[in-house]
Amino acid sequence: MSWDRPSAAAALVDVLETATASLVTVHDRPPSTLNAPALVVSYPTTVTKHTPAFAIDQAELAVMGAVGVEDGDSLDGLLETATAAVEANPTLGGAVQHCKPTAWRNWRIFTSAGASLLVAEVALEIRM
Repeated sequence: MSWDRPSAAAALVDVLETATASLVTVHDRPPSTLNAPALVVSYPTTVTKHTPAFAIDQAELAVMGAVGVEDGDSLDGLLETATAAVEANPTLGGAVQHCKPTAWRNWRIFTSAGASLLVAEVALEIRM
């Protein structure tokens, strides 16, 4: 199995939509505009080829959580929901060999279509 972002992202969307009971919009890629609350599957920061063996790739990517600035205290809950969902289904329904959350990071104010959002990321390590 080699790195295939579209299938990994689709599997992440399925896992995250189920975990949030579809009450949170889950995007399979960064959209041009964003309404909170939302989870966004990013593009990988790195893809390491052939580790630990030929045709097994390891990718690092993040799922960004976004809430309204006035709802900032709910961001940790959204990140925890995403983390728990991935930990409960580490193969993402069989789409990957293993997926694990490694960190929460990068809290910041983000502006989308004039609205201020508080965002942070769940960093994931995916072996495929």
